[in-house]
Amino acid sequence: MTPAPRSYETELRDIELALERALAVVRNTPREGLTATRWLDSAAELGERQAEAREAAARVRQALLGSARLALLAYLRAHVGEPVAANALEGVAAIQAWTRRIRELRDPFGWAVESGTSSTEIQKDQYRLLSDRLDEDAAQDDKVADAITGQTSKERVLEYLLHLSPWPVSPQRLEQVAGQQTWRQDIRELIDEGWLIRTHEDDPTLSPGFYRLKRPGSGGDSIF
Repeated sequence: MTPAPRSYETELRDIELALERALAVVRNTPREGLTATRWLDSAAELGERQAEAREAAARVRQALLGSARLALLAYLRAHVGEPVAANALEGVAAIQAWTRRIRELRDPFGWAVESGTSSTEIQKDQYRLLSDRLDEDAAQDDKVADAITGQTSKERVLEYLLHLSPWPVSPQRLEQVAGQQTWRQDIRELIDEGWLIRTHEDDPTLSPGFYRLKRPGSGGDSIF
């Protein structure tokens, strides 16, 4: 049974209200005769409103994808080879410590994410994912499976499939990552949510029991 679509009215309204309040702070800040003390008060309130918007955005991200690391990987894989602004990645992650999650994608997972501080080909405030997939040997390494730390079994299954895509994943590995035997229910829920997870019934190149998350951009389709 396909679950009823969830409404994000509350979270999106919270973002809207926070940004409206931030705009009100700016409008109420005097253009003429602005003092340092007055500006500090306005800046502090702006920071509070921005934090409210970010926290509401994080709730949407958590419900739709899961962790900030998973969201960053999904976004970078959808824009592989493209320079992506640091501010855009902070928006995707919806946390301030998003650069730590980028470092985690590099190690232990092995994703080649370059930054403008280490490359002359992109701007200082940009990042770029260089390859659209992990090396097949790295993808099958126990280190990748062991590093998955999602809050729920479904989140862990999704993140592992995203790291492995387009490589096939065995049912034994999925059960290991999920940490419980109900991982097939997680797969069904992810498919119902729109994730393009294939089985041998959809893809004859897959062995029975194996799964594959469709690679971003493959055949003109998104992975979700």
